[in-house]
Amino acid sequence: MRLILDSLMAVVLAALLAGILLHQRHEQQHLRDVETVRANVRLIQQQIMLQAALERVPRNEYGFPITIDPEWFGDMVPRNPLVGIDHPWMEVAGADEARLAHPALRTADEASVACFWYNPITGIVRARVPHEVSDESTLEMYNFVNGCNLPSLFASGEQVSADGAFIAPRPIRTRAAVEVKDESLAMARP
Repeated sequence: MRLILDSLMAVVLAALLAGILLHQRHEQQHLRDVETVRANVRLIQQQIMLQAALERVPRNEYGFPITIDPEWFGDMVPRNPLVGIDHPWMEVAGADEARLAHPALRTADEASVACFWYNPITGIVRARVPHEVSDESTLEMYNFVNGCNLPSLFASGEQVSADGAFIAPRPIRTRAAVEVKDESLAMARP
């Protein structure tokens, strides 16, 4: 009886150890995938700037390539292992997103959503991420991968002016905030 209990305990401990090792490997692979996507966003961005400078591809009036050609990268087309291979590679922003610095959809939960988003008006590339356990962790991954600092996953995000400078979203002023401000001004006057 003692031998059976000891054997059972050994099997349970071995299974627990195997589970811990598998979890650690999965976490390490996930971190490698996040770093890969971050590096690939920079690689695509560099290639856009190179192609714009070389003037060998059709460019728009802002000087950026109209689209991104996977052939620019040879056999090493940058991928997004976070969202998988069943997604389209690149989405080019339309006229409705011309001044946006971030896509309206920042997660690639559906297979029809592209891995990367490119805005030819601004020359900006963003990688989409999968939805994580919480919106906060998804936002953290999006910000890290794209080197940005959005305050919310669902915020309208930064816009870009005609000269390419980022325009921060305006804070919403309520009537109460204006009234309080006016009262403080009234008290400060002699």
